[in-house]
Amino acid sequence: MNNVSQPFPLCRASLLALLMCLPALCWAVEAPPTIINVGEAEALAAIGQVEFLFVRHFIADTLEESVTLCETWLGAAPQAIRGSELQPLEMRTSPPVITSVAEHQCRGSVTVRFGMAAFNTPKTGPTQFAALCDKLAGLAATMKATLSSPIFHPAEKDTIEAGVLAHATENAYLPAEAVAVAVKSSIFAIDNVEVLELVWEQQPEAQYGDAIQLNCKARVQVTYVLSPQ
Repeated sequence: MNNVSQPFPLCRASLLALLMCLPALCWAVEAPPTIINVGEAEALAAIGQVEFLFVRHFIADTLEESVTLCETWLGAAPQAIRGSELQPLEMRTSPPVITSVAEHQCRGSVTVRFGMAAFNTPKTGPTQFAALCDKLAGLAATMKATLSSPIFHPAEKDTIEAGVLAHATENAYLPAEAVAVAVKSSIFAIDNVEVLELVWEQQPEAQYGDAIQLNCKARVQVTYVLSPQ
């Protein structure tokens, strides 16, 4: 009686060999080509709030004495500001900062923040804002402190930044598409968007409208995946 050979062991061996080859086949697949381009955009935005800093430096025979003088000034500063009939939205003091150990020197600062709604009106806004700056400058002299320049904050920061970033991403597309056409391909998808820069200009040169504005600027780097050939 003849023995009939069974094909199953051979099939299993062939299948096992094929499975072992699959990773190597996957590794051999090349990554799709990409194009990298940079897009830029900017937009003017209304000012929502403004900050000023009162800064005073202290020097004494010892650093401990200098810090003590600074803490006394920081404790009295809020009362002096409220007594001047100013109505800030927010007021905060910063702890003494040692600026020189050898010279026993430290620095104290108080930040005040005001809403800008009343100062954004075209006719009376600029004059009223100038009057506010004059009052703060006089108060700084009384407090023997230095007053910083105004630091503006946008009214709708998150919304403006999202719009400018989206516009910058859109601006990166057309040059990338032109390159894709030149190499006889097309853009298949966006692989990555990296924010290179997102800044607010305090006093932009180019402005329009009746009130001063801030300028939000963005630069993004976009990586596009080209269609498979």
